[in-house]
Amino acid sequence: MGSGRAASAVAQLAGQLDEITRMVRFEPALLELRVDAVSHWSIGQQVDHVLKVLEAGQRFFGGSQEPPARLSSGMNLTGHLLLALGWIPRGVGKSPRGVLPADRTVDDLAERAARLRSFYCDTPLPEAVLADPTPVFPHPYFGGLTTLQGLRFLGLHTRHHLKIVADIRRAA
Repeated sequence: MGSGRAASAVAQLAGQLDEITRMVRFEPALLELRVDAVSHWSIGQQVDHVLKVLEAGQRFFGGSQEPPARLSSGMNLTGHLLLALGWIPRGVGKSPRGVLPADRTVDDLAERAARLRSFYCDTPLPEAVLADPTPVFPHPYFGGLTTLQGLRFLGLHTRHHLKIVADIRRAA
């Protein structure tokens, strides 16, 4: 059912994490760049936030010892709309405290990006997990997402922040 969409979401995440790794490893001076007219976060903080969100997502995709809890309700209309559009508006949502960015070292960011790429992209999720319509991925604005919706959201969220990074680079 969702294997084509899952493969597409995983390929998108792989490319995004490769882009982050290249930027961190080969252009580390960019991490300090900040243009308040674009974002109050530096490029390094954008990257740290993306990695924290992906790390939080690991729990819901089998990255912890305990299985994810089943959520009582599914994705709301806002979540369906934004996933269908493939777009997150800027400046509307507020990041939960647990995924707010911090200043990190180049080595820390690169290691985390590599570890996350391995987790999300090197070991495919079982088809039964992807096909399960039960929400397991809680989102503060979109409600409960299925595994496939969660994967798609992570790619969409990462793309959103990489666009902000590109705008900071252009504006600097």
